Formats: sequence, C-alpha cells, structure tokens
Amino acid sequence: MFHGLSPDGREIAIGWETGSGPSVRRGAFILDLRSKKRTNLPHLNNAPSFSPDGRYLVAANYSEDPKLQTEIVELDRKTGATRTYASDAAAEWLPSYSRDGKRILFNSMRTGASNLYQVERRTGRLERLTSGETYEAHGQFFDRDRQILFNRNVKNDDYDVAIHDIGSGKSRSIGATALEEAYPAISRDGRWIAFSAVAEAGGKPNLYIMEPDGAGRRRLTAGVDQDAYATWSADGQYIYFVRFHPDGGRVYRLRMRNGGCV
Repeated sequence: MFHGLSPDGREIAIGWETGSGPSVRRGAFILDLRSKKRTNLPHLNNAPSFSPDGRYLVAANYSEDPKLQTEIVELDRKTGATRTYASDAAAEWLPSYSRDGKRILFNSMRTGASNLYQVERRTGRLERLTSGETYEAHGQFFDRDRQILFNRNVKNDDYDVAIHDIGSGKSRSIGATALEEAYPAISRDGRWIAFSAVAEAGGKPNLYIMEPDGAGRRRLTAGVDQDAYATWSADGQYIYFVRFHPDGGRVYRLRMRNGGCV
C-alpha cells in the first residue's frame, strides 16, 4: 500500500504478490472499508495511489516487456482506460499525485541512483527533481505542492526523512539519527509526519510520529515485525500502514488524536 486511501476515506487500494521467480503472481484491488467488498483492478499489478478527486489510480506497473521492469501507469476508474507516463529499463517506483492533481511524483533508477522525478499529466513533460548519488524515494507533495517529503539513504543502513524545496532545489534532513528513518507521510493539515524508524541497531522499523521540524518525536508501535508505508486519512483520524509478518504483509490502522494513538 502506498498513499492508497481514497480522498473520502471509504476505500483503500492494495497491491499483492505471491510466489517468486518465474511463478510470481501480482495484482491489485480496491477494498471498501465499510462493506469489505473487494474489486479487482485487472489493469494494475502493483500498489496504486489515488488522485485527489478519486477518479484515477497510478501505480508502478510491472511490465510484460522483458526489456523493462516497471512503468508509471495511470488507470481511469470511470472509463477503464490506461496511460503510461514513464517507462525505462532501469525501473520506476512509488508514484503519487500532487495536491492539485496536475503532476505525478515518482522515483526512478534511470541515472544509476534512485532520484525523484515529476511528470506533468497534461503534457507528459518529465523533470528530474533531485540528484543524490544513493537512494531517494517514497515521495509525497505537500505545502501547496511546493515541497516534497521523502526518504534518502545516507550510508549503509542509515536512512533519513527529508524535505525537498522545489523552488530552491535544496533538500534537508529532519529528525535524523544514525539509524533508519524512512517511509514518511504527512497529515493533510501538515501538522504531523508519520514514519518508520529503528530504535536500536539490528531492530525492526516501527511507526513513529513527529512534527515537520523534527520536534515532538514519539513512538506509536513496538512490535517485532516491520511497520511501514504509513498513510493518513484526509480527516487525520487514522494512520493506515503495512505490517510485514513472516507469512506476508497485512494492512492495519491506528486511530489518532493530537499526535497520539487513541
């Protein structure tokens, strides 16, 4: 799951994968959170993100072309039509929409490192936004689409949550430690960032929360499994996330109030 909660909070989009190697199978579906009804998405095979109006879904689709890995593919839920925005042999990942719905943000390995890119939906114009030499990914627009929240690799197993200012082209880390902070998601009102972090070397990432300047850090989960891919409901009342059990990933949610679990 990656920014897979619908704008009205009634549906969640989930990607799935079973098997490995030549026997691997992948797909995606919409889950109605009230009725629990599943609706398959036959045109998508990876976790999709919702557009701000809920009509479109975008995913890093695994390609049937053996020369490619994944492509940025958008599905029009109303017409069933698809459109490919970015395609490269080095793979594209983790797309999400700008708040105004005019752009799609994703990370690509096309330069040898993983950097953030945006593509204009109307024109298809592609623009590279970051140029780090390691791994930059898991991007999300915020602050009226003027900034991007993402994670980047510092060295070895050390990852930082970072903010990139599109106007200046500068990036800065927030709430950084010498261990892992990754998979960030900012609440709709901009008050809180949910993210995954490792408390001690060799430990599994659990969910944390902090303010956009790195203050007020607190831990939300303390399990032995990895908790990641947080996303906020539009009203800020829930954080949805994936917990990776030994037998597979499952989606959970936490009820939130004033930066804490209820």
